[in-house]
Amino acid sequence: MRVFILTVTFILSMTNIFGQSTAPKLKISHLTGDFFIYTTYSAYEGEQIPANGMYLNTENGVVLFDTPWDTTQFQPLLDSIQSRHNKKVLVCIATHWHGDRTAGLEYYRQQGIKSYTTLLTDSLSRINDKKRAEYLIHQDTVFHAGPTPLKPIIPDRDIPKTIL
Repeated sequence: MRVFILTVTFILSMTNIFGQSTAPKLKISHLTGDFFIYTTYSAYEGEQIPANGMYLNTENGVVLFDTPWDTTQFQPLLDSIQSRHNKKVLVCIATHWHGDRTAGLEYYRQQGIKSYTTLLTDSLSRINDKKRAEYLIHQDTVFHAGPTPLKPIIPDRDIPKTIL
């Protein structure tokens, strides 16, 4: 009986070694300079699809571009940034209205992180019942989170207000 239990235990332990490995839910890689890419995954039409976001590490804190798609990765991303750079996320800028960009806006607002997006993105988020940023970026908005100012390019500035 003892040999049987040991054999079964050994076989079950080997399934973890030879079984398929699960992809990490959050990957962070260095892009260039102080820019980093993060990848999270979510199910779309029955398949795990990656979504990339980016962040900028500045001397004053981190500027996050977009939010994780996977709701279980909102806090792990913040924790990973804190662990890797010993800095907090100060600002999150949503680049468009899809859930892979806006899903964490409310969560990050609750964590004291200011969130921004353009007027068009905010309008589409509202129409499509997606999370919305706390503040709107206007044409002349410049962010100062370190020595280099960030001025977002706003492609929707010339869109007639009637469609918004």
